[in-house]
Amino acid sequence: MILDAGGMDGLIPVDLLTNVNIYSLNETELERLTGMPTESFEQISQSVAKIHEMGVKEVLVKLGSKGSALFVEGEEPVRQPIIAAKKVVDTTGAGDTFTAAFAVALVEGKSKQECLEFAAAAASLCVQVKGAIPSMPERKAVLDLLGA
Repeated sequence: MILDAGGMDGLIPVDLLTNVNIYSLNETELERLTGMPTESFEQISQSVAKIHEMGVKEVLVKLGSKGSALFVEGEEPVRQPIIAAKKVVDTTGAGDTFTAAFAVALVEGKSKQECLEFAAAAASLCVQVKGAIPSMPERKAVLDLLGA
């Protein structure tokens, strides 16, 4: 199960977190959940370690303009830079688009790096359109951007 932290104000019960395969959140949500600073990648890594201690094995962190990273417990983080958008119109829905695209690539059996790249491409297309739902890109557009 992939759980996206978006929109959650309170703490997630630990018994729920132990059933989560991948926890997807941004820097602000990570800081709120752990009570730890997330200004540098090292601080983010330390915050993620705290989530690993809560029982979540994989943590997907959306870093905005700094890209994203997937932290798998016991492994080096897999990092993905952003795929630059031609023009940023509206960032509404970019995080949701990213997580959804990551999930699609994951169920298709792609590698973790390929999942992150697919998600980055989808988010790049998303921010070029106004509105949350209208900005969700179609698969063909994502594949075209990736040159696949």
